[in-house]
Amino acid sequence: MKKTILTIYYILWIPLRAISSFMSIVLAVGFLALSLVYAISFEFILDQDIFKAKISDIMKIQDWKPHDNTIILDKNGDTISEQFNEYHVYLPFNKIPKKMLDAIIAIEDRKFWDHKGIDVYSILRAAKTHLNPSHKGYKQGASTITQQVVKNLLLTNEKTITRKIREIVLSLYIESVISKEKILEIYCNTMFLGQGSYGVGAAAKRFFNKNLNELDVHEVSLIAGLFQSPGKFNPARHPERAKERQLSVLASMFEAGFIKQDQLKMWSEKKIEYTKYESIHGKVAPYFVDYVIEESEKILDELDIDLKDSGLKIYTTLDQTIDKYSQSILKDSTKVFRKMEKSIIWDNKLENSEAQNVEGAFLVLDRRTGKILSMTGGRDYEISQFNRTIHSLRPPGSVFKAVTYALGLERGKTWNKQYYISPITIGNYRPRTQQSKLFTETTLLQAFYQSINSPAVLLGNELGVKNVLKFGQRLGIETPLKDEAATLLGSSEVTMMDMARVYQTFANDGVSISPVAIEKIQTRAGKLIYQAKNLQERSKRVISQSTSKLIAEGLKSVIQYGTGYKIRHLKGRAAGKTGTSNKSKDNWFCGFTDDLVVITWLGNDDQNSFRGNISASNTAAPIWGKLVSKSMNYLNTSHFKRTSLLEFAKIHPRYGHRDSMGVGMYFLRGTVPRQEESDLMALETGEQLRVGMNDF
Repeated sequence: MKKTILTIYYILWIPLRAISSFMSIVLAVGFLALSLVYAISFEFILDQDIFKAKISDIMKIQDWKPHDNTIILDKNGDTISEQFNEYHVYLPFNKIPKKMLDAIIAIEDRKFWDHKGIDVYSILRAAKTHLNPSHKGYKQGASTITQQVVKNLLLTNEKTITRKIREIVLSLYIESVISKEKILEIYCNTMFLGQGSYGVGAAAKRFFNKNLNELDVHEVSLIAGLFQSPGKFNPARHPERAKERQLSVLASMFEAGFIKQDQLKMWSEKKIEYTKYESIHGKVAPYFVDYVIEESEKILDELDIDLKDSGLKIYTTLDQTIDKYSQSILKDSTKVFRKMEKSIIWDNKLENSEAQNVEGAFLVLDRRTGKILSMTGGRDYEISQFNRTIHSLRPPGSVFKAVTYALGLERGKTWNKQYYISPITIGNYRPRTQQSKLFTETTLLQAFYQSINSPAVLLGNELGVKNVLKFGQRLGIETPLKDEAATLLGSSEVTMMDMARVYQTFANDGVSISPVAIEKIQTRAGKLIYQAKNLQERSKRVISQSTSKLIAEGLKSVIQYGTGYKIRHLKGRAAGKTGTSNKSKDNWFCGFTDDLVVITWLGNDDQNSFRGNISASNTAAPIWGKLVSKSMNYLNTSHFKRTSLLEFAKIHPRYGHRDSMGVGMYFLRGTVPRQEESDLMALETGEQLRVGMNDF
């Protein structure tokens, strides 16, 4: 009965705001008398919907789940991105500083800890103010913190008698089932406070770039003043109003006994220093962050969890130092990019394309674990957000040859195996071979490090194209490959991630390791909801250790003797392969050090050709070398260690016999050639071959 009478009384001041004070009193007395008659019948009151508290309404507040930004962190636990629909920084009640609570209660609801949901005296005071026609300026409100929570979560902002009555009734019910602490926690975390921030934790970040517990009284008092009207008192737009409001809050804190006279003076005079909020979105490893979001959404969809507002912590594998190297090298390699731009053949340009004329990308993995340390999907994220490391399908050119040669080595071929270089045709396919190399002999190793096409196709044809394709899939290529001879020279499109898996296998003694970018995902409370598979679970031996060692030595020779000549200063510390697709449309360098697997691609998004001497050797390889050199210094990378599985010998690069002046080749133990001379060598030097009668 008491609650009902109070509720009906509160109705009085709303419809009578525009009426003279004398008439208001007369009508109010009459309306109250009539209301008391109806109040006698409590059953009548209960039948009115506006006086009923629905269980669903109560449960909506009782089961309130806070919104909070999801944070993405690098391998050291530093934040690299925040994901949110609305900017929240959730703080449980016990993490909200007392000075913040004092400031809010002092200015918003001084009797919060004592009332039962509504403050009758505030209602009377507000009614008196509204009914006084001579009152100018701001009209005092009568809503308690509980009422504001109810209005914010359950009702609308419409100014009607029905809505106000519902607010009062629900507030009375809410206070009977929910603790004061919980109500205050909801209030502190849900109210809009300007600059896109919701809640006191978010406001501390947006206005001061600090955590809430780092703020002093003069700063929390400013935030407390924003609850009444965040637009009106926004310090970024209205600093004078904000200061005036802050002084009102401090005065209220003094009146409420929260601060003393000398503290009031000190905090009132304290200068407020605002920090303009700047989002870190797109500034730290943007391509990597996009990839992490894609992968996280796949994980969270299965758990029915929203990524942006769930307050998750996503721990990733990003190494910010290496990622900054990747970005800066692509940005600073203007000489290479200008050379390529001048050589573009504009046979195709997408309409209204905003992409740069020449693009580049880096993908860097930890050699031992497969953790993605850097993913730079383009030269400038602001110009193009397209991630070329995972979404772009491009022909790999000769970097694919390592797949064919590795299968040959696994099937018993040796690096000194001889092939004759001549034009060949397989079906309708006639691969181009460098004119200067035609009609000469070569060993497999020389053909590999000089990237001669004919022997690679002959070897692949011997092994069987289908077998080579299956082998490529075994090594880690997930993109479907075309069943044709041209694939042997890298004509089938793949992703940079495909080639990263292949070269990761070569770098790890034949063990394929699935790359990973997300280590784990935790809830706001620290509950683990996702854990990446450990290294053992992500690892699988796909080729023998000896084959892997042999192909790795071949990749080292590319840098020491062959098409990787531009980075010869890295010999003994790096291994890799150049790849130039048809008409130089794509320029790759794929390789590894003792610490890293690094994949580089340069080309044109419109898939235009390049004229002149544009090739991977003078574009992708030098840029790859810059990143590797910087990373080696940062990681203190060691030289490659020799293995006891293989034997070393100096071999003639063309004829395959032992030669003290030849190139270094590696063999399985017991397979080193014994021959130290060659009939072909004798012919080349003009020596006369002695032929016996028995030879005819």
